[in-house]
Amino acid sequence: MDEENRLRIVLKQLIENNEYLAENYRKWARVAATGGLDSVSKDIDEAGQLVQIATQKLRVALGSIEPS
Repeated sequence: MDEENRLRIVLKQLIENNEYLAENYRKWARVAATGGLDSVSKDIDEAGQLVQIATQKLRVALGSIEPS
């Protein structure tokens, strides 16, 4: 397997992992909010948003090397 194919596989896995993490962040942000920990909820939610931004960048990178 050449490096480009390996990179495709790695990027797809990173995207999948990030999607899972973002969902977990949303879950725990809700838990914190329900517990009255609004500032904690906000911080967790912001971290989830950053993961989503990273995921978008990874999708762009993957799109740049996907075969047409």
